Amino acid sequence: MTKAIGLLSGGLDSTLAVKLMMNQGIEVTALNFITPFCTCTKKGCRHEASRIAKEFVIKIKVIAVKEDYIKMVKNPKYGYGKNINPCIDCRIFMLKKAKEYMEEMNASFLFTGEVLGQRPMSQRRKAMTLIEKEAGLEGLILRPLSAQFLEPTIPEKEGLIDREKLFGIRGRWRKPQMELAEELDIKDYSCSAGGCRLTDPQFARRVREAFEHDEDSIRDMDLLKY
Repeated sequence: MTKAIGLLSGGLDSTLAVKLMMNQGIEVTALNFITPFCTCTKKGCRHEASRIAKEFVIKIKVIAVKEDYIKMVKNPKYGYGKNINPCIDCRIFMLKKAKEYMEEMNASFLFTGEVLGQRPMSQRRKAMTLIEKEAGLEGLILRPLSAQFLEPTIPEKEGLIDREKLFGIRGRWRKPQMELAEELDIKDYSCSAGGCRLTDPQFARRVREAFEHDEDSIRDMDLLKY
């Protein structure tokens, strides 16, 4: 059976991606990242990702980011969005970690719940291509929800995935995902899309001030939430 690693945030999009891969007979292992900045749910993204993995009866590995992640936030190669959100660098960081795990598990490819055009900084076609290249994963990241708008990936070309069963969703409109969730009998999902505190202007000001005083540990970032 073909193995794949799926980035599972706990939000609807990544949940749909996992289900679509399972429906194609792929042996899925979920990978969830914990950062101090996730705002996906009140219970926390780790809780939601673990709940979904249990419901789907798949393995899950949870990675809590360390100080090297904060160092990236402090000095991102590709800069910030409107506030202090280094979305491109963040994605590269996580995918590099995911690549290591993919190789460790002897999986054939990675997949995500990303939707083309949903996020203005990291989910543009040009940004996606850049991120794949920087992460060393060119052709190995499948995005089931938007695959029909993107170039075929290696697993599609090799026949591991049936491209005809993938979707062509794009933009910030959430209705197609909700309709797909109903079709796949996915209920009780916590949120349509996750969030990041680094996009919040007030929180971003706190982070900038903390960085000015060299307060840049994981604990410092956690304290800024209170």
